[in-house]
Amino acid sequence: MPKIPAGMRKKPGGGYEYRFTMRGRRYSVYGKSVRECTEKAERRRREIEAGINRAGKALTLDEYFLRWESARTGSVRDSTLRTERYIYRIAADVEADGAPRLGALSLDEISRQHLVLVQTGLRRAYSISTINRCMSVIKAILESALEERLILWNPSKGLRMLKDTKKPPRETIHRALTPEETQAFFYAAEQRGSWYLPLYRFLLNTGCRFGEAGALLPGDISEDSICIRRTLTKSLDGKLIIGSDAKTGHSARMIPARRAALAAIREQRDKNTRCFGDEEDKPIFRAPRGGLLGARCVKKDIDQLCEAAGIERFSAHAFRDTFATRAVESGMQAKTLQEILGHADIGITMNLYAHVMESTKRRQMDAVEVLPGAALSII
Repeated sequence: MPKIPAGMRKKPGGGYEYRFTMRGRRYSVYGKSVRECTEKAERRRREIEAGINRAGKALTLDEYFLRWESARTGSVRDSTLRTERYIYRIAADVEADGAPRLGALSLDEISRQHLVLVQTGLRRAYSISTINRCMSVIKAILESALEERLILWNPSKGLRMLKDTKKPPRETIHRALTPEETQAFFYAAEQRGSWYLPLYRFLLNTGCRFGEAGALLPGDISEDSICIRRTLTKSLDGKLIIGSDAKTGHSARMIPARRAALAAIREQRDKNTRCFGDEEDKPIFRAPRGGLLGARCVKKDIDQLCEAAGIERFSAHAFRDTFATRAVESGMQAKTLQEILGHADIGITMNLYAHVMESTKRRQMDAVEVLPGAALSII
């Protein structure tokens, strides 16, 4: 293993960061290996010497974004970079009150008032959550420019995020289904012969994320466990692929195999054999034509089944919430649920399902309630 040079450190989540100073300014580059990080640093130094690193007055936000994105390549997932690029473009293309669009402004021309106008302009076409994500990305970019001393202050510092008054997704499309809704949905799926019926059964009985189910290979399944180690993701150019690892380090896990989950897998593999032949190296849960599971097609199928069942529409993630809710209601310990769901922190599990745990606590208290006149002995 190459020796880590001075100024470089290994990041806790994987990869390396190399910090160096030139002309009184600090720079950082990231890479998956010591060699990649060193090569990036050398290339960055050459750019600075060649004058590519122009003064902040001449450097536009668009130009600096490309550099910011390049520095993050290798340290974050391609899907994250792609999302950031998409979100950035939404904000950068706003022309506030006739002023030049945000991305065309030089770094030192961007003012707090201009960002407020951009925030207001976005409200005409985008949701509150999207606007807040836009401003968070802009804030991170400007904070990086401040660290490199390209600007004297970050105009986005202290900028308030908009208050979202809509109900959170876990109360609407990501909600836990009631037993009645679950029964109505699966009846409709059976009657309509939905291709995705085995997938829905699997999600409901494992609490897996949609992307994790779509990345499962036959070798990940045994008689007593289901190994989660990958997820569907998108490359930087937007192509749907199977990632090389799970969503996070804690997402990689072993889930005890329940009979219902294994039955769903067998059902899907039988369909695959009939439709595509026996392909051991292909994902278990696939699209009707054999490709990777597309979220848009599954969403359309769920919407149609909800209409047929006469219930409010929901997303594929609702199966995960339904699994968790039924688990809590049956008395599963929070720590066990955390490990099955692949949450990094038990606080995430507790916060998401606190409302369910509260109702379970009340029901269990009712079960031990002492009625008037009954004897109560305290040991």
